[in-house]
Amino acid sequence: MTEKTFARRWADDGRGLPYCEAGSGKTIVAITGDRGLPKRAHVLLAERRRVIVFAMTAEAGSSQEAARRIGTAVAALGIERFDLMGEGVGAAAAMWLALAPEAEIGCVVLVAPDDLPDEAFREIKRPVLLLSGTKDQSAACDRWRALLPACHFMFVYDAGRDLGAERPEAFAFIAQEFFERRDLFLVSRESGIVFP
Repeated sequence: MTEKTFARRWADDGRGLPYCEAGSGKTIVAITGDRGLPKRAHVLLAERRRVIVFAMTAEAGSSQEAARRIGTAVAALGIERFDLMGEGVGAAAAMWLALAPEAEIGCVVLVAPDDLPDEAFREIKRPVLLLSGTKDQSAACDRWRALLPACHFMFVYDAGRDLGAERPEAFAFIAQEFFERRDLFLVSRESGIVFP
């Protein structure tokens, strides 16, 4: 599977929200920056799951507005239950979507969040994994960890802020384990030795 296998589409959220999609099976909804273009990590995840990538662009609106629009778009696609990823500037939108009472979301993975967390995020009841690169010098993850003390936290070795491009295999492996096994993901069924 290559990046070209992701198809660009427009969701019916009332204003034609663009997204990219690939794979089949259980759904992962990813909210990213970078115009929503899939990265190698998304390609790897799409080998086992259906992956839908939405972008946090200026047209998406605020994090809350983007979450509402993405939730409407996902419902219009007929997706009833999904796992959720918020990457960089998409982390806050992912959390707002995870707080929506009508959303049937399994787990949430936050990857190197850029934006400030909102106090409302303390109310999250879903399992959350926060990933940060060991080379990330920002204080953003520390602020998110302080607000979400019950979340799982992992460093991805030898990566900065762009984990999906810098360490795609490690990123995809950890996210997939968390989505499938939740709190048991730390005890992998597969060898993780290749991802120090």
